[in-house]
Amino acid sequence: MPNTSENKKTKKSESRNNILYLILTLKNHSDRNNPISISKIADHINVDYPEQCGGNINRTTVTRLLDSLEYGCPGLFRDDDITEYSEAGDITDDNNFGFYLRCISDRKTGTRMYYYESVLLESELMTLYDAIETYNYLDVEDIRNISLKLSSLRPLSADRLTYRPSRTDGMLKEDNNVLKSISILSEIIADRNLAEIEYGQYVFDSKTSGFKLEMKEGYPKTLLPLKLIWSNGLYYCICGNSAHENTINLRVDRMIFIKEVPAKPSELKKYSGFNRKNGYTDIESKSMYRSRNPIMYAGEPIHFVLLVNAIGDNMINTMIDVFGINIKGSIITDQEKKKYGLNDNGSKWLKIRVTSSMNGMILFAKEYSGDVIILSPEEGRDRMKDVLSHALNYYSKLS
Repeated sequence: MPNTSENKKTKKSESRNNILYLILTLKNHSDRNNPISISKIADHINVDYPEQCGGNINRTTVTRLLDSLEYGCPGLFRDDDITEYSEAGDITDDNNFGFYLRCISDRKTGTRMYYYESVLLESELMTLYDAIETYNYLDVEDIRNISLKLSSLRPLSADRLTYRPSRTDGMLKEDNNVLKSISILSEIIADRNLAEIEYGQYVFDSKTSGFKLEMKEGYPKTLLPLKLIWSNGLYYCICGNSAHENTINLRVDRMIFIKEVPAKPSELKKYSGFNRKNGYTDIESKSMYRSRNPIMYAGEPIHFVLLVNAIGDNMINTMIDVFGINIKGSIITDQEKKKYGLNDNGSKWLKIRVTSSMNGMILFAKEYSGDVIILSPEEGRDRMKDVLSHALNYYSKLS
């Protein structure tokens, strides 16, 4: 005799699994631009899961499953889409589904159509993917794995999120521990602990005629990791340093080894930061830090007054890209032109005030020395004179 109770149990389990097959079918075959009817859902389930469902899923079963989800999982079905214009309250996903379902009516036929949408928009995933693919310190395998994971969130966007490495990618990207370092640093930041960090710099390797990463003088150091931040296409860890009042910015890709060092709140007081509260060191928001440290070069923020040639090689756009949209400028007077020795050969000079570390500003002023002049402070002006004089000395000896 067949075991009736066992058969009933198996059928009940299979019926429960049908809900999973329904959700996977909607995920793999629909989005807001591609809603599908109940009949199509049934067809896809029977094709994609023939052994599990026996090809017996029909419209009635699908309707029952959809109703069960709609009324049994509050918040899973949404009345409106999440879009680029949605506000924080509209995006709230109390149950952390990570996706939602919607039912709409076909405008022509009135047929009920359903679709699955990830809470991450395609534009958001594309932005993340593009940033990752252009980061030269992730190796090919890292980028491929990340692209596969992003694609799984939006299967219909998979073609746009698929990494297709070129021959040059293998030469540009080297195998290192960037992702591992990010994970370790994130844990240390969450734990409010110190870190012993071995930090490197590239040196010429005469054996290979290439360059290799070696430990920088003065490291390893014990530092207080505060935040991870993107800036100018590179990933940095902002760290508090007991030897200086200001924070320092270390590139994650140049970290050779990281070890967490447990610390009591009282031990953290000697590490620098912007605000100190209950013995911990906290800094401003990442966006504010980035705006006040446009060139991620360690040092105390200093106010600079620059003379910038507004019609130089894309200089206004460059200034905004580096220092932010909120910088202010003023046109210099004829009297100031005479004072600073500026001629009228088609140039249009502006006086612009920005904030940067001294070394960061020297780096920027060197790069754009034909269209940027440090007016103040005097130290910056004098350092640029020495830098340019030194360079001119070398160039003058070239035939």
